[in-house]
Amino acid sequence: MIARVSIKDALSFKSVVLEPHIGLNVFSGPSGAGKSILMNAILALFGLQESEASSAEAAIVGFKPPKDAPIEIEGDEIVARLIKKDKTRYFINDAQIGKSALKALFEGSARRLNQKESSDLSSNNLLSLLDLIAKHEAKLAEFASAYERLKAKSAELSALKDKEASARELLEFAKFELDKIASLAPKEGEYERLLELKKQLSKKEKIAQILEKTASFKEAEDDAYALYDALGLDRAVFEEAMNDLGSAIETARASLEEIEALDPEAMLDRIERLSALIRRYGDIGEALKYAEDKRREIASFESLEADIKLLSREVQELEASANNLAKQIRAVRCKAVKALEEKINAYLTRLRMPNAKLALNETQLNEYAGQQAALALNGAAIEKISGGELNRLRLALLAVRVELGGTNERSALFLDEIDANVSGEESASVAAVLKFLSGRYQIFAISHQSQLTSKADAHYLITKENGESKARLLDRKGRVAEIARIISSDQITDAALKHAEALLSE
Repeated sequence: MIARVSIKDALSFKSVVLEPHIGLNVFSGPSGAGKSILMNAILALFGLQESEASSAEAAIVGFKPPKDAPIEIEGDEIVARLIKKDKTRYFINDAQIGKSALKALFEGSARRLNQKESSDLSSNNLLSLLDLIAKHEAKLAEFASAYERLKAKSAELSALKDKEASARELLEFAKFELDKIASLAPKEGEYERLLELKKQLSKKEKIAQILEKTASFKEAEDDAYALYDALGLDRAVFEEAMNDLGSAIETARASLEEIEALDPEAMLDRIERLSALIRRYGDIGEALKYAEDKRREIASFESLEADIKLLSREVQELEASANNLAKQIRAVRCKAVKALEEKINAYLTRLRMPNAKLALNETQLNEYAGQQAALALNGAAIEKISGGELNRLRLALLAVRVELGGTNERSALFLDEIDANVSGEESASVAAVLKFLSGRYQIFAISHQSQLTSKADAHYLITKENGESKARLLDRKGRVAEIARIISSDQITDAALKHAEALLSE
């Protein structure tokens, strides 16, 4: 509930301070006095209108933030503020907030009823009214839980299928790469050893010639030892050198035998294939690691197919359960249609309106149990009716919701000349319904009709003098005079004053 409003420099208003009533607040006054300016300045504090004020502030009590509130709020009393210089900045208490977030914060507690806003006539709202009559909250909660599980598992299944589709495209390429590596069967260090053999192949003849020469030198080894002994010399160094030479000769012979056994063309071909593999992966070790990773991916893909089959069965079971619950909900709603039509039409009759007809249609399974609702007025689609009829139909639906206990907190409802272009009887019926709604809503209404102004809990007169607009809360005497002015079109007569007294006494 809005406990206090303070506005400064809003076009023709220099300063306004209001302490609105908890129920029906009505603004009246001559045309052009500034009623819409004042209403828009208040709406701006809730993100429902662009601000023209340099600053504005609203103290709100009993506020219940939504579960997904964009900012953290402690307690149930807050202050909404705006300051406009080069741009408009919005605040909740001392925390700055964006306009869209501000609007979302007050979505359930501040509404502007106009022809562009059609939530009251939406299928979702009509279905919720049927649910209030049906009183099947437990079944609705059970369905909501089942449908949320179905949505979550369906999303999980869809993600797995997308993953499978992407994996399938990559799988063929991975298998191709894996086959290439497997067919080559590389071993770490093999490439370097083949390069060394290639180098030795180019020196094959030279190595053979040297080995032939070293053979005769080796044969003279015994004579050399005898000479060392005859001279009494230490032959240890010579023995070590000869041992090294022998080892080198054996290595050279083994290498020459390996070279002789090689197929040079096959060796060069393998070197080239290994070289291509190294260019692709960096080295043979990385190629082998890649192959192992791809083997795991292939195994994972096979596991993915199994997971999809398992999850598909689970989704089918959840869908069957949700469909069964939805079917039960739809059946109960169908039985409640007549009762809801009677309640809507009772208010429409009071509002001098033709009867409405409610139609239900089945749709694909959704959060509304696969059902859609639509109203027709006297056989005409809602899109075809006049603006005045549309406003009164909205009032009827709001009244039904209040009657059924569908509003749990006192929200602010803003109405701009909702009783315009209607007859006296119609205006009286609109006023009566708004008075009923004010038992649950804090209403702010602009009116040029005596019937609505006479029902106000707080009646504000908006006037303009010397270009400056002012708002004044009227006492009973002031209300009589203002209602008489409305009745007699500025020429206040005794008859108008008596009629105004009579209206206020009703």
